[in-house]
Amino acid sequence: MFSRTTAVNKLLKLKARKKVIQGGTSAGKTYGIIPILIDYATKNPRCIITVVAESIPAVRNGAVRIFQDVMIDTNRWIENHWIGNPMEYKFSNGAIIQFTSFDTVGKAKASGKRDVLFLNEANHINYQIADALMIRSKQTWIDYNPDAEFWAHTETLQEPNSEFLVLKYTDNEAIPPETLEDIQIKLLKAYYNPCGDRNDPTNIKNPYWHNWCKIYVDGEVGNLEGLIFEAFNLVDEIPATDRCYRGLDFGFTNDPTAIIDVYFQNGELWLDELIYRTAMTNQDIINFLKSQPPQRIIADSSEPKSIEEIRRSGLGIEGAVKGADSVRRGIDLMKSYKLNVTKRSINLIKELRSYKWSMDRAGNQLNVPIDFNNHGIDSARYAVEKLVGKPKLNPVRLKF
Repeated sequence: MFSRTTAVNKLLKLKARKKVIQGGTSAGKTYGIIPILIDYATKNPRCIITVVAESIPAVRNGAVRIFQDVMIDTNRWIENHWIGNPMEYKFSNGAIIQFTSFDTVGKAKASGKRDVLFLNEANHINYQIADALMIRSKQTWIDYNPDAEFWAHTETLQEPNSEFLVLKYTDNEAIPPETLEDIQIKLLKAYYNPCGDRNDPTNIKNPYWHNWCKIYVDGEVGNLEGLIFEAFNLVDEIPATDRCYRGLDFGFTNDPTAIIDVYFQNGELWLDELIYRTAMTNQDIINFLKSQPPQRIIADSSEPKSIEEIRRSGLGIEGAVKGADSVRRGIDLMKSYKLNVTKRSINLIKELRSYKWSMDRAGNQLNVPIDFNNHGIDSARYAVEKLVGKPKLNPVRLKF
């Protein structure tokens, strides 16, 4: 249920034309901005509000869901006022909130003028596109997790009539208890004394978790040092090829079950997220897989009982080959090819953008990845190893 939190109260105090909101996880950034936009729409007849994210799947799975939840919770939702394609809601007073994405500057310029612009998770939006939209907007809201410095810091906040706000999870009284518990666990991983000076080197227990908490707990700018997948392409669709395997990583209570299709064409890998969900039983997995086009499945071999149950259902499945340094070997294999990821692979994209190498207490990088938030990556890795077999030397020598 929607509630007016400290985060909402702080957001309402912002008055500049360009409002830059930096914050950690569950700080109430988007959950605070969306209700403010709804209130603006109800008070300003025929106004136009545009909510933009990196891709259509990103805006649909993020801002649209929050908008619909808030409208329903506040008894404002009228079903026939919503148009699914394009995604927009028209209020009784003629005000419109539209949800979209732009992949070129030309399309951003052609979108016209608006009263309010909201750039959601703006650090993943190209600056030229963002600038083309902002110059055609009377006011702009910008929010993001501060993984690293980007154009909001170097460009927008250097301009007049801009304003900056940092939100933390402590500003969000509506934070779910399980999320609060996870944050406290991360703090204990990062620091000897989480209540002490978090920038004191002698208090830092683990450099990786210190950087994670700096970004997602304290809402401060972190760094991308040690990032494993430094570059990958976002694409709309997968290619027309029959060179495909399906990776499966089991999960249940806290960890999601992740199913990723991996395609190979013209010396490139293409990844497509099919499902990323907790609380899936083996029968749920079987039902889902049977609803998809058939592919050979490569699953986490640490669950032989689950693999056998899925096999007995009539699906083609085998366990991934594991062994010494298999994780590092699989990562090297994935990195040896150009990597393309579909825009609808929301969770896999988040994993790839945060997957890092471990560090020792002195901050030296180790050759072991952090075993955290990597369920989709593991799933993809199982399939990639089966599909292409060994790191690329020369694509023309690959034999199928």
